[in-house]
Amino acid sequence: MIAGNALAERTFRWVDSEGQVHYGNRVPPEYAKAERRVINEQGRTIQVYEAAKTPEERAAAREAAKKEARRKALDEKQAIHDRSLLATYATEQDMQLARDGKVASVDALLQLTNSRIESMKLRLLDLTEEAATYERSGKPLPHSLEGQIQNLRTQIVRNEEFVKEKELELSDIQNQFDADINRFIELTAERENTESSSQRIANLEAAKNNPEIELTRHDRTLLTTYTGEDDLLVARDQKLDAINELIKLTTERIESMQVHFSELSDNADEYESRGQKMPEVLLGQMKNVMQGIAQSEELLVLKLQEKAKLEEQYSTDIKRYRQLTASN
Repeated sequence: MIAGNALAERTFRWVDSEGQVHYGNRVPPEYAKAERRVINEQGRTIQVYEAAKTPEERAAAREAAKKEARRKALDEKQAIHDRSLLATYATEQDMQLARDGKVASVDALLQLTNSRIESMKLRLLDLTEEAATYERSGKPLPHSLEGQIQNLRTQIVRNEEFVKEKELELSDIQNQFDADINRFIELTAERENTESSSQRIANLEAAKNNPEIELTRHDRTLLTTYTGEDDLLVARDQKLDAINELIKLTTERIESMQVHFSELSDNADEYESRGQKMPEVLLGQMKNVMQGIAQSEELLVLKLQEKAKLEEQYSTDIKRYRQLTASN
């Protein structure tokens, strides 16, 4: 009964079709879908019932809700990416180093692949000339020679497709890092890396004030370049990743050329078994492949030495950095 009395005492305010304002405890049916307000005894609006929406208005409201949901999802995704940037990189220079490392890795792969394509094209040209010799003499084309030609054409197409993919990847890397660097600058514009700078200054001052430490120029470089040991590890890993990628690519190239040389040797054996003189073209191919293998093996040795030297240098730097910052 109390609830019924409360409902009965409610006063509604609505506007009719002519713009006249009305008050009452009941809203006429013809205005039930129009906007109406509940008024208390003091004449204040305590509740508003919105007017019923048309189909077009409901469709617009749904579309607006979808847009808002998409905007919130994008904002959340951006927030996650921002946190990742700030947690991964200490300075803009760190991002540039990471970008240059990835670009160098892809560039090296492109150079090796393009070199391999040129080598295969030259080899295909030689084999095509050899096949033409058979045709001119009216002799049947050996199956091994025909298979090599077909295999080379397939490999050239695949490698050219791989080059296109890597060129797109290279462009994506550069564009993504450009956007990330700009965003990082925006996120750190207010603080201006004061935390990182202050930490490096504090590390240097603490080492200078430590009578047990005699600072060298390299020590000062370590303390003014890196905020913490983690920065050293990141820099080391980036450089090692680039060298490891080159070592891997060089090893794969050597293996590929060794397979090529084995195929050429089989052809040479076939001529020898028939008592025929080995063509100069085939002999030149074998010589070129042997030179390529030797050069790649020399490069591999140099890169392995460079990797060992880099690991040793960073191991020494990390130990020294720990000594320099132990008292801080």
